[in-house]
Amino acid sequence: MEKILNNSTKLLEELEEILNKLDKDSKNYNELVKYYYSKNWAKDKEDFEKDLLPDVEAAGVLTEDSIYDMMTTSSGLAIQMLELATKMLKR
Repeated sequence: MEKILNNSTKLLEELEEILNKLDKDSKNYNELVKYYYSKNWAKDKEDFEKDLLPDVEAAGVLTEDSIYDMMTTSSGLAIQMLELATKMLKR
């Protein structure tokens, strides 16, 4: 039982740390999503594809899949957190 207590305590501490990091980063996340749907993103993507941004070597942010995949992952994790929170509260 001691091992279970220690493991559960450690996991909850790690979860709290990650949740705090996500909360602190939410402004950046929202800014990225807003950029993704903006005209600026479309223009930057077009300029990058035409090699008009010579100082930019890597531009994963300008691929449609990278930001969309991140948003999909975020939504899936939010659902998973809600389901887990519900289980935890029903104990």
